[in-house]
Amino acid sequence: MKFYLAIFCSVITLLAFSCASRNPCQGKSIVEGISGRVSVQEGNMMPGPGIKQGSSKGSQRTVYIYAVTTGAQAEGNGPLYKAIHQPLIAKVKTDGKGFFQCKVPAGTYSVFTGEEDGQFFASLSNGKGELNPVEVSAGKVSVCDIVVNHKAVY
Repeated sequence: MKFYLAIFCSVITLLAFSCASRNPCQGKSIVEGISGRVSVQEGNMMPGPGIKQGSSKGSQRTVYIYAVTTGAQAEGNGPLYKAIHQPLIAKVKTDGKGFFQCKVPAGTYSVFTGEEDGQFFASLSNGKGELNPVEVSAGKVSVCDIVVNHKAVY
């Protein structure tokens, strides 16, 4: 009987920890926030005879959603940044195919991926100097697909 009680308690503990470690951004479909896919391009991306081109594939990464951030509010030279000096709104891990989603309220955000050595990646900016800006409208899900290409050659 003690054996079954120990097994039962172990299973309950395991379930409790697996539920507690779930990211609140992932899971059910969201009705307001940001969703997208992170893919990686590495190697030679130039077309040419006899040249095997690199490809783009979904990638597991941590996606960081910050209050909208300009280049002046980030340390480093794009597309890799050492630090972001804006409030972190949320972070979420992608699945095995690079998909992510996160519920955030309407507003404008900057979306980065986590890279080697604790760096942040964002290769896009707008005319205001905002890094990888994503605008979320009330009751809408904005799509933000990110191509991590700092190891690609074009």
